[in-house]
This record gives sequence, C-alpha cells and structure tokens, in this order.
Amino acid sequence: MECQLSVWSDPEDLSLFMNYLAHMVCSNDSPASMLGNFIADFVKGNVEGRFPREVVEGIRHHRKADCFTDSHAVFGASRRLISSSRRRYAGVIIDVLYDHFLTISWDRYCSTGLDEFVGKVYENLGSHRISVPPPVPMVIEKMVREDWLRRYGTVEGIDRTFRRISGRLRRENTLNTAVEELERNYVLLQDHFHCFFPQLMARFRTREQDVARVLPGR
Repeated sequence: MECQLSVWSDPEDLSLFMNYLAHMVCSNDSPASMLGNFIADFVKGNVEGRFPREVVEGIRHHRKADCFTDSHAVFGASRRLISSSRRRYAGVIIDVLYDHFLTISWDRYCSTGLDEFVGKVYENLGSHRISVPPPVPMVIEKMVREDWLRRYGTVEGIDRTFRRISGRLRRENTLNTAVEELERNYVLLQDHFHCFFPQLMARFRTREQDVARVLPGR
C-alpha cells in the first residue's frame, strides 16, 4: 500500500511549495523519473495506468520520500523551530530551507556539478511529450525561465522564493518575511539538514557514487 499524504487542495498554490531540488537529486536521473518526481504533488490517488511505467515509479518514489521526510525526527525538530505565526507552513518553510543547504553544500552530496545537474533537469522536464496535469507545463516554463533551482543558494534567493509563495496564497499569511526563520536559526537548521539528508540519500538516491559520498563505509 502506498503512503497516503495530505495534499493542498489548490494545485496552483501547491506548485510553488515543493522542494524541487532534493526530489530531483533523489530521482534516477532519467527524464521519465524526473518528470514523475516533479508531478507527484499534482496528482492524487492511484496512478497506475495513468502514466508510463517509469513516470509512475517516479511518482511513487516521491511519495515515499515525502513520507520518510514527514515522519523523520530531525525534520520534525526543524519544524518546531519555526515561529508560531508561521507554524501552519512550517513544512513548506523547512522544505525550502533544506534545498538552500543542499545548494550551498552541493559538492558534499553530488558528483555532478550543480550547473550541469540543473541544466539536465531543465532539459529533461522541458522536453517531455507526456500528458500531464494542466498546471505542470506552466510551472516548468516558469521554473526554467526564472531559474528557480539556482535561486536557493543565497539568502536573497530564499527571500524571493518565500515572497513568491506568499503572493500566490489566497489566505493571509506571513510567509513574505519567512527568511527570518533562516536567519534566526541558521546554524541549527544547517546541522539538522546535514544529519537528515545523508539518510534520505541512502534510502532514495539510486546513483551509487553519490550515496558513497555520504556513506563512505557502504
């Protein structure tokens, strides 16, 4: 049985919340796997037969990774650091912040350079010929045009990301200033990430050379 996750009811809003970079790193690098990992939050329920096999496997892979993350003690500890005024969006905030720490410590976890990897992601997602839910082509086009995956590497880029998310939500929120959470707990959140991410990679990353980088004794 697949792990069932609660999802946002508005796919337009959801398209801006996903921790894209970590999910792309944990895919198996094929265009279909990347696409499946990318669209997983846009589709609900049983996906068997709705997409090609490798895309379905990518969707399931993403869902399992989300279940692992949401139930992990370290991720939970990071969520509890978020101030009460933003607690409703704590998971979203930590997803974005963990992608920041992944970006700035990229060579520690990935054997392919960041620019090369991001270019491959954009190429793979932009060249697919598979029927996908309506928001997805718009999100891919916007992500490539605005270069979202390289934006996580600076505090200014994280600030712009949170402001973009805040502006797309219909509900009044304080995410436009959520970069304060990074500034307030930078070192502790960074420690949390480096404790958590090697475990995520060991379970979900399929490239042995990258797993070996974080688990030398493997």
